[in-house]
Amino acid sequence: MSELLDKILGLITAFKAARKAAKRKPKKIGKVAICVGHSRIGDKGARSVGGISEWVYNSEVAKLLATQLRQRGIASVIIDDYPSESYSGAMKWLSAEISKHNADVAIELHFNSFSTSSAEGYEYLYYASSAKGKKLALCIHQAHQSKVASQKDRGAKPIERKDRGGRFLTSVKPPAVIGEPFFGSSPKEWVLLGQSPAVVADIYATGIFNYFK
Repeated sequence: MSELLDKILGLITAFKAARKAAKRKPKKIGKVAICVGHSRIGDKGARSVGGISEWVYNSEVAKLLATQLRQRGIASVIIDDYPSESYSGAMKWLSAEISKHNADVAIELHFNSFSTSSAEGYEYLYYASSAKGKKLALCIHQAHQSKVASQKDRGAKPIERKDRGGRFLTSVKPPAVIGEPFFGSSPKEWVLLGQSPAVVADIYATGIFNYFK
């Protein structure tokens, strides 16, 4: 009798747990707009010491990032062609395109460049008035910090609309970040990360995954 009662109570407990699970809403899968910087007409960005332009390099990073995000259960869309010659026109089009895809966050891929080869380090830019943009930038920054500890840390930086990159960060609807993971003008950093796009993609994917957790 006791054994039968235990079975009945066990079935009741299992039934209640199943009903509770059925009512629970599934976790929303995040969607990322992966934007390749310098995708407007006639603009390929800076050229690295390795002879590769920002656009070519980051087009490869974008594909690797999309794969790594998918492996983490995160959807994405790659946007690598902004059909406008003007920067303002490109940003207006990009804003509408990102909204069309209902992206939860956006990241524009770049690398830094300077007139001298001594400039180095990584930085992630976000709109100063965006709390979620700041969170996203900090998550990616922390991922970079943990994976490439030897590199100079230039920080997660708030910028305004008038600053370089400000139009992208303020034009798009979702929280957004501009990634500057290294200086393409630095031979040392080109060897460190420029020749390892999969490492850069992993930094972005880890940071974005941590943002959605």
